[in-house]
Amino acid sequence: MKNPVVIGVSWIATYIVIILFPLFILLLYPPTPSNERSFLLEFSAALGFIGLTMMAMQFALTARINRIEASYGVDLILQFHGYTSIVAFFFILAHPIIVFINNPETLQLLNFFQAPWRARAAVIATLALIAIIVTSIWRKQLNIGYENWRIAHGILAVIIVE
Repeated sequence: MKNPVVIGVSWIATYIVIILFPLFILLLYPPTPSNERSFLLEFSAALGFIGLTMMAMQFALTARINRIEASYGVDLILQFHGYTSIVAFFFILAHPIIVFINNPETLQLLNFFQAPWRARAAVIATLALIAIIVTSIWRKQLNIGYENWRIAHGILAVIIVE
């Protein structure tokens, strides 16, 4: 029988490696000298990549994978899901804020009707992310029934990572 502590630590290490994987790829393919960006812009991109990967991992966390559940239990996994979602939310929210601080002209991307489609998609995903966090934390205070919340949560989750 394997040591449960070793198994638990290995799952955490796997999670960290997966969420940092996009940064490892960027290390292999650094920007060319003509495309070099400021540290703030690179930091913002890193936060965005990590946050997006963390959001994608939320689907795996809640997929009821037997090996992971056996290591931690459903309650702990769902608690981890909630906490990591909030961390990912702040990473993702920090991404555009840093971009706007670094280059205030990029605020034009918030003009929904004149912005390119990628910027519109980013605004929609960010609004969906805010909605999923608000409804998840304050579901009871907002008088949202569990089944309705669960349906909305699934739809919003897909919009966020789409």
